Amino acid sequence: MELEEIARKYALKNAVEHGGECNPGAVIGKIFAEEEFENKGEVTQAAQKVCQGVNGLSLEEQEEQLEEFEFEEQEEQEHDPVPDLDVDEDEEVVVRFAPNPNGPPHIGHARGMTVNGELRDKYDGKLILRYDDTDPVTKRPMKEAYEMYEEDYTWLGYEPDEIRYSSKNFDTYIEYAEKLIEMGKAYVCKCSQEQGQKYRKEGEACPHRDQSSEKNMDLWEGMKNEASGSEASRRKSSQEKISEGEATLKIKTDMQHKNPAVRDFVAFRIIDDPDHPITGDEYRVWPLLDFQGAIEDHVMGTTHIVRGKDLRASTKRQKYIYNYLDWEYPDIRYWGKVQVSGFNAPVSGSTLGKMIEDGELEGWDDPRAPTLRALKRRGFQPEALQKFFIEMGVTENDIEASVESLEKANTRVIDEDADRYFFVAEPEKLKVSGVSEDLEAEMQVHPEHPERGTRSPELEIEDGDLEIFIDVSDFEDGFYRLKGLCNIEISGNSAEYREGDHKVALEKNADFIHWAPSYAETATVKMPDGRDLEGRIEPNSIKKDEIVQFERFGFVRCDSADDAVFYYAHQ
Repeated sequence: MELEEIARKYALKNAVEHGGECNPGAVIGKIFAEEEFENKGEVTQAAQKVCQGVNGLSLEEQEEQLEEFEFEEQEEQEHDPVPDLDVDEDEEVVVRFAPNPNGPPHIGHARGMTVNGELRDKYDGKLILRYDDTDPVTKRPMKEAYEMYEEDYTWLGYEPDEIRYSSKNFDTYIEYAEKLIEMGKAYVCKCSQEQGQKYRKEGEACPHRDQSSEKNMDLWEGMKNEASGSEASRRKSSQEKISEGEATLKIKTDMQHKNPAVRDFVAFRIIDDPDHPITGDEYRVWPLLDFQGAIEDHVMGTTHIVRGKDLRASTKRQKYIYNYLDWEYPDIRYWGKVQVSGFNAPVSGSTLGKMIEDGELEGWDDPRAPTLRALKRRGFQPEALQKFFIEMGVTENDIEASVESLEKANTRVIDEDADRYFFVAEPEKLKVSGVSEDLEAEMQVHPEHPERGTRSPELEIEDGDLEIFIDVSDFEDGFYRLKGLCNIEISGNSAEYREGDHKVALEKNADFIHWAPSYAETATVKMPDGRDLEGRIEPNSIKKDEIVQFERFGFVRCDSADDAVFYYAHQ
């Protein structure tokens, strides 16, 4: 089906579903969900043109024309948390998670990490962490990220069975590239990028497509080995000197394929001075992801792949390589995009790296960042992330989620163990008069676990006066209950002690407010929006890495017990 027909199909469907008027934006999304077209501008233009025509029809005409098309039932897919795989008897399931290590894993990576880890565990199979690190230009690998992925994957609860570096397997990629050249299934193209796109769009073969294997192999040698000066003169005269950007190695597919993105695609390009953290400048020809990934999955023995539905065209491109080499392609399951909103920094590794370089973020674990190490530092637990993504399931429907959903999952994990303390975020001193010398504080360590005991900070009472810190937001005239201490009535900048227990406060519908002794130490809470809150914390024995709840404030993780530094998790 050609582009305009696909656009018409979804324009009619969208119009009928919405009373006769279709939305070009929704149609564009459906087009890309079905096919990965190369020229997004062309798709947008086609969708707008078709929608304009469809909107000029009556609803009855739209319904009649819609009957020409068939639709796969994907709108309401069954929720499948950990999908059942098609597994042959005695077959070992081999799955992989294959990130580009241009920064540490973030919340977007956690879905693939979790689902593949769960599949390994479900089928007692093998989980491979593979670094797709063969793009030193647009997604330059970061040396430290390799170790970060291994650490974070293990922290998440799924230690990989094998670690692979794609950049260490260039000889294998080159071997298969040369085999495909000899078979006449790959050729060296010297068209410019613009020329190549034009030929693909028009479905025409470029002038280099029918070169002999011998000619292609000679050009390929020229791509692999740069020639200049006296070196060039020592070369065989038949070998051309090819500079970066002058040629690519392409895989032959079908120049009449309905999707131009599937037509003859680039497998290798020349990169001079790549400065790669693993291979340095040892190689001059670099594989693109579709070629490298195809070879890797075969060599690794990958049996099942879960990937984004936007990569359907990649699957089609890679299957040409598998068919040429008589290999069996892994089973594929697609899923839709996931957008988790609510973070104060983007998920892009390159953008985050630039923000760190410019001093906008303190590091990869800055509480504003959506990285796993930032979530870990804030006190999120791996079990919460697992549950969050397992419940999300594997479906081709696009999913929008908020960080609040993840916070709720984390609360269910940490609430049971998190002891309670008072932290006054915006402290202001309050003098309470008329206090008995024998007044004592008594707050439960955890309201649902009385067996854990109580907290009883000492009070400094002098001549019936008690000085404490309360939050500035609580500094309003009225009757209050100081939690675990006594009833008071605030008037102006001071307060008077009032008789009665907490039941009296409840009868008066009084607010229960937290507080800290006048000698309370200063504590710092680093917030997800980049603010540092310096407040007063009640005397405590909180240990580093312990997660507690500051009452009326939120859950926090202790980052430094000595300096009383905490990272805010959530309410």
